[in-house]
Amino acid sequence: MAVEIKGGATTNEAEVNTSNQLQVITGFADSPATVGAIRLFSENDPGATPADAFLVSPETDSDYRLRMSQDSQLDNEIFNYTAQNTGKFLYRNTTMTNVWNAAGLNTNGTSITTTGTGTIVQGYSMYPLLGSTQLYVEMELSFSQQPTANTVVDFGIALAAAAWPYAATDGIYFRLSSAGISGITNYNTTETNTGIMSFSYNNNEKYQFIIAVSTKEVLFWINNELKGRIPTPVGQGAPFMAAAVPFHFRHAISGGAAGTAFSAVLNSYAINLSGVNIADKMSTVGNRMYGSYQGLSGNTMGSLANYANSTNPTPAVPTNTSAALGTGLGGQFWETDTLAVTTDGIICSYQVLAGTANVQGRRLVLRGVNIQSFVQTALTGGGYVAQWSLAFGGTQVTMATIEAATAKSPRRVGLGLQTVAAAAAALTLLAPIQMNFDSPIYVNPGEFIAIVKKKIGTAPSAGVIGHLITLDYGWE
Repeated sequence: MAVEIKGGATTNEAEVNTSNQLQVITGFADSPATVGAIRLFSENDPGATPADAFLVSPETDSDYRLRMSQDSQLDNEIFNYTAQNTGKFLYRNTTMTNVWNAAGLNTNGTSITTTGTGTIVQGYSMYPLLGSTQLYVEMELSFSQQPTANTVVDFGIALAAAAWPYAATDGIYFRLSSAGISGITNYNTTETNTGIMSFSYNNNEKYQFIIAVSTKEVLFWINNELKGRIPTPVGQGAPFMAAAVPFHFRHAISGGAAGTAFSAVLNSYAINLSGVNIADKMSTVGNRMYGSYQGLSGNTMGSLANYANSTNPTPAVPTNTSAALGTGLGGQFWETDTLAVTTDGIICSYQVLAGTANVQGRRLVLRGVNIQSFVQTALTGGGYVAQWSLAFGGTQVTMATIEAATAKSPRRVGLGLQTVAAAAAALTLLAPIQMNFDSPIYVNPGEFIAIVKKKIGTAPSAGVIGHLITLDYGWE
C-alpha cells in the first residue's frame, strides 16, 4: 500500500526520483547555520557489531584544507637469508639458538624445551615517536605450536636487558604466552596489558601483526582486525618513556621446561612513520633501512671499503682485466706506477651482488666520486697526465668485456685529470679529483663498478702512488 508523506503545516508532499529514492536536501545552502550537515567519519575497523565500529573523523584546518599525510618508511627487512646481518642486528642467546634460513628467522632452531634458555634479536637502529605522528610496526610471522607452558615470545619495538631472559624494559610489543596473545605497552618496565586477545592461529600459518603507536594510544591489529587498544595511562606523556626504541624479537623459557618444543618464525617486518612528509631520495631511504657503507643482508658483512685496520695496502701493478690492487667500494689502494701508457688500469673494483632467493638484489646509486692521491715511493722517470674514468655496468671485471646478448661492456664516464711530474718525490700530493653526479649513476645487481686510470705521457720505471677513493652511494 502507498504511504503519502506531507508537511504538517503546508501539506506539501515528499517526492521520489525515477529510482524510487526519496528526494532529500540537508538544509538551505545560503545559510550554513541552517544546513543539516552530514558528519564525515572513516571506518578503521567494523567491529563485531555496528556499535563496536572504530570510527575516526578527519581533520580540517582553519583554511578549509583537509589534513593529509603519507607514510615515511624507516625500516624494512625480509628474513630470507642464511646468516645474521651483523651490521643491522644484535643477537644474544642462552643455550637456545636462532637459525636464519630462507624460511625466515627461527627463534628455536634446535627445538629445545630447557628452562633458563632464550634468544633475542634487536636492531641497532631506533625509531622515534614524534608529536602527532603515528608509528607503525608491521610483522609477518608464524608459530610452530599452540601456546605452551613456560614460553614467552615478544615481538615489536623495545629496549631490553642484555642478560637472560632479555626482558623488554621500555617499548611496545605483542606477547605470546601460555595463555595466548596479548598487546603490551611498557613504560620504563611498567607494563600495561590488553588482556588475552580473541584470536587463535593455525600452526605454521603466517599472520600479519601491526602495532600503531601514537602519543595518546596504541592499537594492536592482527590480519587487519583490531584486537586491542591501550590508551596512554594518565600521567604519561607517551606509551613508552624512551625517545626512540629498536626492533625487538625475543623468545624465553622460564619457570620450568616448555610444554612442547616451540618456535616462532619471523619472515619480515616494516616500520613506517605516518603524519609527517619527509622528502628523501630513494637511495637515502635505502641507506636508512639497509645501512650505510656496509654489506646488505645475505651478503658479506662489515665495511665494503678496501681499508684494513692499521695496515697499509700491498702495492701492485694494476691491470686491465682484474682487480689487482684489491676489491671494495672505495678505500685505500697502492699502485706500483709502472703500467704502460694508454692502458686502462683498474685501481678500485667492486661487484654489486646479484639478487637471489637468499640475497637482497639492490641497485647501487652513485652520486659522487672523490680521489686523493700521493706519491708513496719516489718515482723513477715518468712524467705524465693521469686520466681518470668511472667504468660501471659491466658484467665482468675486465674492461675488455664485449657487449652481447648475455653480457654488458662497462659504461664509461670521465672523472678528471692529474699531472704527475717526472721523478716526483715521496709524499708529493697530487691534485684531487672530485666529481658529483646531479643525474646519479645506477649499477644493477651483478654488475661491476670500477675506478680506472690511464697514463698519457711517459710511464715511470719504478715508484708507488697511493690512492684514497671515496664513493658517495646508496642502495635502492
